[in-house]
Amino acid sequence: MQKYLYSLLILSTSYTAIAQKTVPDFGKISLDELKLSSCSFEAEATAMKLFDVQETEFSYSNYDSKLKTERRVRLKIFNERGYKHATIKIPYYSKKGVSKIKDLKGVVYNLGESGNIVIQKLEKKDFFKSKSDNNVAEIDFTFPNVKPGSVVEFSYIKIEKNILNIDPWIVQDELPTAYSCITITTPEESKIMEKVYGEDSVQQQSETNSGRTKKLYFKENIKPFRYEPFMSSFKDNLLRIVFMLIPRTNFFINALTSPDIAWNFTGSHLLEAKYFGGQIEKTIPGTEGLIDSAKKIKSIPERIKFIYDSVKKRTPDKIEQTLETDDVAEAWNSKNGTSTEINLILLNILQKANVASCAILVSTRDHGKINADFPSPAQFNGVDVLAADSNVVYPLDASLKWQSFQNPPANILNRTAFLLIKNGMKWVTITDTRPLLRQNILISTVLKEDGNLNGTFTAKYYDYAKSFILDSIHQDTHENQFVIKKPENLKIVVQNRVDPEKDSDPLEQQLEFEFETQKTGNFYFINPGFFSSNKQSPFINSTRNTDIDFGCNQQLLLTFLLSIPPTYQVESLPQKMVVRAPDSSFFYQRFVSANESQIYIQENFEIKRSAFGKEEYPNIQEFFKRIYALKAEEIILKKK
Repeated sequence: MQKYLYSLLILSTSYTAIAQKTVPDFGKISLDELKLSSCSFEAEATAMKLFDVQETEFSYSNYDSKLKTERRVRLKIFNERGYKHATIKIPYYSKKGVSKIKDLKGVVYNLGESGNIVIQKLEKKDFFKSKSDNNVAEIDFTFPNVKPGSVVEFSYIKIEKNILNIDPWIVQDELPTAYSCITITTPEESKIMEKVYGEDSVQQQSETNSGRTKKLYFKENIKPFRYEPFMSSFKDNLLRIVFMLIPRTNFFINALTSPDIAWNFTGSHLLEAKYFGGQIEKTIPGTEGLIDSAKKIKSIPERIKFIYDSVKKRTPDKIEQTLETDDVAEAWNSKNGTSTEINLILLNILQKANVASCAILVSTRDHGKINADFPSPAQFNGVDVLAADSNVVYPLDASLKWQSFQNPPANILNRTAFLLIKNGMKWVTITDTRPLLRQNILISTVLKEDGNLNGTFTAKYYDYAKSFILDSIHQDTHENQFVIKKPENLKIVVQNRVDPEKDSDPLEQQLEFEFETQKTGNFYFINPGFFSSNKQSPFINSTRNTDIDFGCNQQLLLTFLLSIPPTYQVESLPQKMVVRAPDSSFFYQRFVSANESQIYIQENFEIKRSAFGKEEYPNIQEFFKRIYALKAEEIILKKK
């Protein structure tokens, strides 16, 4: 521990000169920190990080390598809304001792009634370690006796063996941060390359002493990142640094000058590695019958579907999305594994069943976009499979339990991936212009004499809409629960679900309902979209800082049928309307017809381009403002 504190003291001394910021020892706090009532550069913050400092050291021998990371975080809690930040989760990969957490400490600082400093240290029993089935362990703890004005602090050391990927440094998060830094120390013959993402800059310095190179990256007064509707992901927009660690630069001199050479080397190394390419070729006991059955299927698409569905049946409900892999035979027999292990099993069986297929390295939407000009494997967080039949290709991810083989995985759609084919490595973009998020809704209802409605609601969910709903159902403890925010004045009497029998079939939801209409005197007001709880455009802010990503092309078709008793008459109806964007990226059409006894309204809304730059925001905002104004128009009935 003395060595750890000594390193922090050195850290403090060097940072005083470079960044004009000192880092106090663990357990030492000033009255100024406890009396701090707000963040000087983010006045509305409910909490803030006073500092977040990290030291990572890489070392290696002829047989293995080690990454040692020491991290300290100190947070200030300003009010009760900031209490949630006093609950900490530290995840790490725990399979076969690849990674471990040690020297975990926590402390709470408060002001006593007499103005003295009260320090409470967390005990060993306060830290809870859990391990999921997918080999991801997590340490959870909550700081006790937190109140407005409290300061909490924790530190730990993470040891990782035979891992060459340094985690990205996330400079920015949802809390403002007064000071953040990372120091990376490597042998002199190693090299660290970095790529800064985001719209701000980060200061850095490098020095070499006694055969070790130390690189320091730091920043002060970091504004919090604010979520915006339909942005691609947090990681695509956060200020962060992605690193590439090269253990011995003399092996990579040419690669450093050419990203293509570096990527090809990475791909070739993976295909030749026992833990990756060797897993694709090895025999997996217990798959012989599956392979034989698959070979008997003449149709290649049907063969792909058969193998894909068979592998998915052996996957656990929760799977870690990671590039890490170990033994596919063990994963198959235990019915457990990482996303990469599951997909290497899929590729193994496809190739043995004579289906043209290969692996693709991917970065999911949550993990962030790949920069092909920066050859760091740390940008990837998984492996998917590309299977082919003549000119038709099928991107597959068997770790997504409800994903159809006919649709590209939603988490990599419109993303770049790296195709692993010996002597044919290349970048590909996963695209699909079909409206893969598609819903058809039919509302058939009868107006009663008292002005309220009785009716049925039938929704059909296709493709991604179907898989998203199935995911939500099976993650919920209520087996038949759909994720629908219940509108006001709506009572659901009966609810049923019709599961799809085939991939092409929709998931169907059926409801019987009663709805209390709004009225003023003898006038009754009915919005055809009353089942929707979202009455406001998602684009209400006057400015936009991030690009817009709808994920995929989409279509929503709403059909509304209203039967009217003779005692009522139609006073006003929404008008027929067609609205489209100049480039046809958005389309809205409303058809209306009515007679004395029935009203028929159909709305069709389509998104025909899924990605937009933030500079296009004013036009998008104006379009959605107009559409939501149209959708707010009501049927007005009068009781005779």
